[in-house]
Amino acid sequence: MNIDPLGGVLLVGACVVGYFVHKHTARQDTAGKGDIVGAIVAAASVLTALVLIFGGDHTPPPPSAPNGNGMIPSAPTSPSTAGR
Repeated sequence: MNIDPLGGVLLVGACVVGYFVHKHTARQDTAGKGDIVGAIVAAASVLTALVLIFGGDHTPPPPSAPNGNGMIPSAPTSPSTAGR
């Protein structure tokens, strides 16, 4: 499993935001339980926004073949002179 370093940082940042949202809602709740759904939604929203802002895949696209079928056309050849 290979995770892009930028993607890992974005995921950790989203988890931290989700943690703080959960702790903030726990202080407001009388039972002391935080709003886990709100925390997950906040983390997912932050992760989505950060991926849209900073981009996802930073690899260049593969070069396309000149004739579209994956084969590079060979140089034109002259007609055979074997029959002369």
